[in-house]
Amino acid sequence: MTVRVACTVELPDLARATAARGLGLVPYAPGVKAVAGLFAGTGESVARIRALGWQEPLLLLLPSEGSVAHALDAGADDAMPASATAEEVAARLAARIRRRPEIVLGELRIDPVERRVTRAGRPISLLPREYALLLHLVRQGDRPAGRSELLAAVWGLGFDPGTNVVEVHVSRLRAKLDRGFAVPMLRTDKGRGYRLCAG
Repeated sequence: MTVRVACTVELPDLARATAARGLGLVPYAPGVKAVAGLFAGTGESVARIRALGWQEPLLLLLPSEGSVAHALDAGADDAMPASATAEEVAARLAARIRRRPEIVLGELRIDPVERRVTRAGRPISLLPREYALLLHLVRQGDRPAGRSELLAAVWGLGFDPGTNVVEVHVSRLRAKLDRGFAVPMLRTDKGRGYRLCAG
């Protein structure tokens, strides 16, 4: 199986080096389904990329004057100077994906590579936006995520469009996640937002 990696980097031989490790590069666009992203930029790029809705591991290829330490401190999962070889970049991507453990919260299990979700062993089929919403909530722990936060993280919007898009997707996710179970996992904290609970 080829693992998809979103990519904005142009580097000779990179496609060949990643393909040899079972990785397929796809152009990045908001909403693209990929398990990691390789972006060209600097430490300052991290917040901008996250604001576009990117939640998967983020690897930066820096300009020659870029600081690897600064990029990592800014929130990149890995960073390399532009002088890195295609083989090194591909190897780091493959290593980052191999290290991704299954995400577990109570009965909920998420395989971030296969994008497979189960609760108590029962498969849950999610649309891409529902999956992104679930992933964001599970990464917040017990902290509720408010409407504006979800609009930025899941939809890449820095403003409120004045629609009920968040509420509709939360409702759909709740129906898929909690239907048939005695204890709901997706909770609403009035005035604060939404959060996932182990049970």
